[in-house]
Formats: sequence, C-alpha cells, structure tokens
Amino acid sequence: MGLIKGFQKFRGGWPGGWRRYAMGSPRREPPSFVQPRNPDDRRSLIPPFGFREYWYPALPARAIKWRKPVGLRICGIDIVLFRDHGGTVRALSNICPHRGAWLSWGDCFWKGFISCPYHGATFDGDGNCVEFITEGPDSKMVGRLKARAFPTRTLKGMVFVWMGEDAEHPVAIEEDVPPEFFEGRESVVRHTVRYWRCNWMISLENFFDSHNFFWVHRNSIWVGMNRYGGRPRTPIGYRARIINNKTVQVVSGANEYYAVNGTIPLQMYYPRVRGWWPKTPLRWTWLWLTERILRIKFLWPKFETPTEWDGTRLPGMQRLSTWNGFYTRWSVPVEDQLTRVFYFRSVRPVNRLDRFARWVAWPFYNFVVHYNFSDQDYDAMQTLSYESPEFLSSTDSYLVMLRKLFTTHARGLKRTVEVAEQTTAEKLQAEADRGFGVEQRSDQAAGANERVGGSVSLEAHRSGIGNGSRRTSTPK
Repeated sequence: MGLIKGFQKFRGGWPGGWRRYAMGSPRREPPSFVQPRNPDDRRSLIPPFGFREYWYPALPARAIKWRKPVGLRICGIDIVLFRDHGGTVRALSNICPHRGAWLSWGDCFWKGFISCPYHGATFDGDGNCVEFITEGPDSKMVGRLKARAFPTRTLKGMVFVWMGEDAEHPVAIEEDVPPEFFEGRESVVRHTVRYWRCNWMISLENFFDSHNFFWVHRNSIWVGMNRYGGRPRTPIGYRARIINNKTVQVVSGANEYYAVNGTIPLQMYYPRVRGWWPKTPLRWTWLWLTERILRIKFLWPKFETPTEWDGTRLPGMQRLSTWNGFYTRWSVPVEDQLTRVFYFRSVRPVNRLDRFARWVAWPFYNFVVHYNFSDQDYDAMQTLSYESPEFLSSTDSYLVMLRKLFTTHARGLKRTVEVAEQTTAEKLQAEADRGFGVEQRSDQAAGANERVGGSVSLEAHRSGIGNGSRRTSTPK
C-alpha cells in the first residue's frame, strides 16, 4: 500500500471523514428527476419533456453557417438546423431515415443541402433526398427517402421551430411567440441563454413565489438596489386569473400585510427564533441613491403589450413588465432533467440616443438580472425532489393556478393519470387561505377562464387583511 493511499484510508476514519459520503456517492449533481404517478398529485399530468404542440425558440440565427449544420435537442427530440439555398434556416430530424446516423455530424458540401456522414444521403430543406452519394447519380433512394421536416421562422435574430406532429399545418406562430417579435425596427429584442440541470417545470414554477424577499436573492445586486427586491414578504398568496386559457396573471397580492403606518419595514422580528431577518440592514445603506436611479425608468413611456402576454403563458414562458421594457424567461425542455433557459429583454427606444444607451446598458442589465439574480433561483430549486408530497401554503396560490392551466388547456395534453378535481396539496393551500379569511371564487378555485378585461372579486381578500389580521413586524 502506498503512503498516499494509506494516509487516505487513515483520513477516512478521522474526525470529519464522515462528510465524504454524507449524501451518498460523492457528486455535485442535483436529485434525479422522477415524474409523480399519483392520482392525488396534479404534477402527474405534466409531461417531463414538455408540450410538443408549440413553437419554441431554438438558437440565434447567426449561430448557423452555410457549411456546417447544427444539432439541437428540444422536448427530447433531436433536430438538425442548416441553411437552404436561399439562406433560410431549415430544420430536419437529426436522425437520417436511412440507417439512423446523426445528420448534424455531416456537412453541407453543396449550398442549401445537408449530407449524412455515413452513406451520403443528401437532403434539401423540405427533407427530400435529392442525392445518395455512395450509390451514384442513378440511386433509387432519390425521391423515395425523406427526412422529417420541422417548420421554422426567424424573428428578431432568433430561430423558432414548430415541434408538433403536423408539420403541414402548424398553429400560427403568432399564438406562441410574443407580439414584439413581429414588430419592426421600433422594437429591439436582446437575448441570452442559460442551461439549468433541472426539469423545465421546476424552472417555471418559481415565478411569483414567496421566496424572493431577502432570502434566495438576499445577496443579489438587484435586491441591494431595490427596497423589496420586487415582492414584499406576505403570508397570503397572490390572487390570479387565467386569461384566454393561455396565461396565468396576477391580479393582486397582500403586499401591505406587514405595513406599519403605510411603510413595510426592511427588517422583521421572528419571535419563535427570537431574532430579526435580515440580521442587519447595512447592505441597504445606499438605497437613498439606487432607488432614485431606478425611478428614472418612469421618464420613458410604458412598454405596452396585450393583456394575455403578461404573466406565465403556455408552453413555458414567464412575462413581466419592467415599465419601459418587458422581461421574458422561456424554459425550453431539452431532457427530463435539463432545461434551456432563454431570456429576452424587449424595449422600444424613443430615438437613436436611447437606442445607443440601451445597447450600452445591456451588459450590466444582463448580468444583474439574468445571471446574478436568476442563477440564485436555479441554485435553490435544482435541489427539489419533484416526486415528494407537498404541503402547500397560501403563498402557493399562483402555483396551484399555474398547474391547473397547464394540465387543463395545454395543446396535446395526454392524461396518463386521472387526477382528483382538488388534490390534497391544493386543499392544504385553500385551507391556508381560509385561515387568513381569504376565499377564492368557485370559478377561480377551479381554474376557470378569465377573459381579457374581466374583473376579479377581491372583497374576501381585502377583508382578510383589513380586519385585524395585519401584524406588525416588531416584537411586543
């Protein structure tokens, strides 16, 4: 036995040696994704690879050159992208229909055509085999062999692909892609892409969660610049509605629950641990400056968008107004435990100087919002054991509405399990609501459709936070 190996064995039993296998085999991977198969769990209806009857962002058009095709996996399906003779980005199944080789490992020896690396089957943008190189010009495979084609569209420099079964009659792309992508030069849409090693639905379900205020994001630059980090602490969940069977949208929330004389304090006292959170307010000593800087955005006109494009929308995007722009986070399934996350920042510059200023500001905004802030979401939610039973709170009301939308109105939904009308976890959430005097309307509780411009009754909600249930944040 070598000296080093002997020392390692000795070290393994020394105080602290228990840490090596504390979580099982040593690794830094998140828990394996397991799809629930429980009639009492609505998550059992959500497909691990996403809903395929939709248009999805694929990749920036500039990433696709003339000579080399690009392979990509979306919703568990492998596709290959290349440019046809006219320069349009086209998509085919990455599996050659001859023997199953990956077309993405081939080349585009002739402009507008892609050739298989194994036997030289050569296809055009529609998937037709136009030549079979290893069999010569008289090959009988020409005209008989055909690769599956996927409709594509390039908008604002981003390639979108229809992943549905019917390639001849895809749903109009305007149904699935935000409206600013179809506007002219007056709109600018910038993007960045991240990969998260978690299921696409896990990445989607943290929107309008109760985690934001000085907990998951307590060390982010954005929270240091913003008094509430976007969402004040509250034990009552956001009231939401479903719009046109496509979008879940927040109507209101009990943001003033902990307000004292109209002001929500930065610190709150938690009597059962006899401590304050945050522990110190020192990190917000510069709020007097940053909040003034952030108010500058209100000098610009508001970025208007149709109501149904504000909220969480099928098949997997989160949309949020930032007043002078729009934030979009689109979770695209790759595998059951890998998500390609597209961030889009949409703005409408008022003049050339504004356009230049937004271009200069983009790197800072991109880092602060999409990397520093949102990666903290990923660091927390990648640890979820998705198949575990849940004990939901009032603050999970938005999550309940989101799951009902996705498991009721998604295109191509397959009901592999008959799930109860109201699951145990959903009953617990409703019970928590009632504990605060908040009663949902029956049609809201069932996830009923709310048309654009429809009103939502919040009388019970208002009474629940205005009849003595409000608490101060200081100890008695």
